[in-house]
Amino acid sequence: MRDILRLVVVLTGICVVCSFSLAIVKKGTEERIEYQKIKFIKAPALKAVLPEHDNDPILERVKVKIAPEKVITVFPAKKGGKLMAIAYETAGDGYGGRIEIMLAINVDGSIAGVKVMKCSETPGVGLKIVTEPWFCDQFKKFTVKDKFILGENVQAISGATISSTGTTKAIGEAVKWFDEIMKELG
Repeated sequence: MRDILRLVVVLTGICVVCSFSLAIVKKGTEERIEYQKIKFIKAPALKAVLPEHDNDPILERVKVKIAPEKVITVFPAKKGGKLMAIAYETAGDGYGGRIEIMLAINVDGSIAGVKVMKCSETPGVGLKIVTEPWFCDQFKKFTVKDKFILGENVQAISGATISSTGTTKAIGEAVKWFDEIMKELG
């Protein structure tokens, strides 16, 4: 009985030490992992949507609280030290799951660019939100004050209504955060 109790105490101690060690390593590498994800996943989308700038939006990223439980990462694009545009991520529901989108907005409130970063839509149909550049480019004619209505001022992709709807709704919701973000950035 005494041997079993000693074995339980030793194993519990090993588990506690390992758990604390893993927690410390995770905490210590958290920022580095986040930076690598941004650099290799989001940087190509940032390059595609942001207007010409001379700063590094990834290094100058800012976390902005837009709701009590919602914090987003904002990537500012500056030229000559002056803020030109901001970019941030949004997501919507598509046919195959979440559609992750990078949205860039100029400081005057006009949309600078939209890029789908990640989605699991049906190849040849829903995936056209990525492969057909005109779909994302059509949002550049809007400002943050406009309404995005699929079938009226936003053209859907034929056969990909759910993907088009998810993308349009996500962008429509994300532009509502613009004023709050600009207040936070000063």
